[in-house]
Amino acid sequence: RCYAAVQPPPAEPEKATAIGGCGLPNKPDPQDVKCDYIGPPDAQSNLRPYVRHYDESETPLARSLRLKRTEVEAWNVDFWTRHNKRFYEEKDDFVRLHKESGTDEVSADQMSEFYKSFLDKNWRIHLMYNISWYLKNFDILTLAAGVQLQRLVRRAKPRS
Repeated sequence: RCYAAVQPPPAEPEKATAIGGCGLPNKPDPQDVKCDYIGPPDAQSNLRPYVRHYDESETPLARSLRLKRTEVEAWNVDFWTRHNKRFYEEKDDFVRLHKESGTDEVSADQMSEFYKSFLDKNWRIHLMYNISWYLKNFDILTLAAGVQLQRLVRRAKPRS
């Protein structure tokens, strides 16, 4: 579910200020929701933040999984925020330099040259990001498999 999805208008509209102009008035409390919620895209990273559901009866392994997911999401947001900031700064410099040289508009071909040079210049960063991303996701998958195995064993145990 998306906590910024369009919802019916509240009874007292002057008291409700919805996130992003629509949806729920506030970010949901993880203990109050029955499932995970996905928010509107972050302005800097372009990633959608999660609100992960949990309750008091979660096992230590399930808690480790939830915290690991939260840690990886924060790492991912940090990477893409820095990356996008660098990209837009370099793009603005590229456009500014072309305009200073007397060109009113930058053509699509010129922009494609910029995009290629940006990717070429940052290929090592992207490679390291991808390797780290896969390793972090492998950790998450391992924890998720352990949580599912725990649930399966708990269901298979005879009730006394």
